[in-house]
Amino acid sequence: MVRFDRIYPYDDMFQYLQELSGRFASFTILRMIGESHDERLIPMLRVGTGAKVLLCTAGIHGRESLNPTVLLRMMEDYCTAYEKKETVGGYDVYTLLNRFSICFIPLVNPDGYEIAINGFSAVRNPLLRRLCRMRRIKSSEWRGNARGIDINRNFPCRSYTQQQFSEYPASEQETLTLMRVMSDYDTAGYLDFHSRGELLYYYRHAMTDTYNARCRELAEYLSGLSGYRLGLPEEEFPAKGTGGSSVNFYSEHMQQPAVTVETVPEDCGFPLPVEQCERVYEQIRRLPIGTLACCAASEKNIRKVRGRRVIFC
Repeated sequence: MVRFDRIYPYDDMFQYLQELSGRFASFTILRMIGESHDERLIPMLRVGTGAKVLLCTAGIHGRESLNPTVLLRMMEDYCTAYEKKETVGGYDVYTLLNRFSICFIPLVNPDGYEIAINGFSAVRNPLLRRLCRMRRIKSSEWRGNARGIDINRNFPCRSYTQQQFSEYPASEQETLTLMRVMSDYDTAGYLDFHSRGELLYYYRHAMTDTYNARCRELAEYLSGLSGYRLGLPEEEFPAKGTGGSSVNFYSEHMQQPAVTVETVPEDCGFPLPVEQCERVYEQIRRLPIGTLACCAASEKNIRKVRGRRVIFC
């Protein structure tokens, strides 16, 4: 079982994902979806047998080190519940994961994660290691990848602004990896786990009122499950140059609901305290399966409405 008294390094996390896929081979698929600039594979575990998927990501920012471990435990618990036909937080995991699947990418940015938890010596490429150190940023505060680029500001969408001279939209391998996954699957929605603040961002300035109303409905439901507050529309871009995120790209191109989940209290410093892991898990463990329950209810309502239209016609 994934423990909450430690942060799992990349190699341990990779090995555990392989073990999970082997233990639950009948309803999981482990796929290597890409590779980082420092040549680390980016794994994704698909859990469930349904064609339509919910995408869940963590570890886009290196220093946000708790969420990858929490998602690893979540994957394990969902798999166990599916196999034993048990519930998670009152949700029928077996039924929902036969209708949908969840694609978990617990570590989108493995290089930044390794820098944050193990220091710059974790960078294998000597040139990249030297460039990282030249930035004069503490390793525990590192947000970017091995090239020093903030992946969550690198997606080609309306809010994108160039952060550095060496960057352009989708210049990073990690960005391209996530974009490919979004286009490869028929997605029902997207949850992106970050830290800090214990809140949910749902609003997109680039999107229509109808789209934002859909996202707010989902976010309100997830708020009830987690206890996290909803971010205000004006908080979507708290400072200049904070656009270009994965949820912005997904919203604009996939047109499905996307929510950013900010875990741990705002006053937590970096490195994030491992003691927060269990608390975070209890807060967010129902969010993916709860989202699938919302999707199932929405599809049912749509069928009812269509049925009424047929009758009236």
